[in-house]
Amino acid sequence: MKALKLIATTIIILIFLSCGVKDKKNNNYEFKEKITVAYFHGERRCETCIAVGNLAKITVEENYKDNKDVVFRDINIDEKENEAIAEKYEIAGSALLIIVDGKAEDITGFAFKNAIINPDIIKEKIKDIVNKAI
Repeated sequence: MKALKLIATTIIILIFLSCGVKDKKNNNYEFKEKITVAYFHGERRCETCIAVGNLAKITVEENYKDNKDVVFRDINIDEKENEAIAEKYEIAGSALLIIVDGKAEDITGFAFKNAIINPDIIKEKIKDIVNKAI
């Protein structure tokens, strides 16, 4: 009887493996650019959330518009097509990441702390990280 249970369990495991069942945290979504300044957010955003996104976008546009290796991505995590990337980087709310060759540096706390009171320091932080990676 134990042998029968073992065989049945093994067959069920093999069926799941052959069907491609996988852990969602291990998805393969990747940004194609060398450096991505990624601003993640939901549908509803506060003044600080909007400021962080705007600062990141302006910084990339003003400093790297001619560099195809550096892009800004505005990612609404409430949209179905962005679920995989939000899961990959474990994003559940607003966030600002600088992703270099697939490795993310999270500057969310720093950005939210300074977005309203000292926006220029965020721009400098973004440029510092990006310039080191270029």
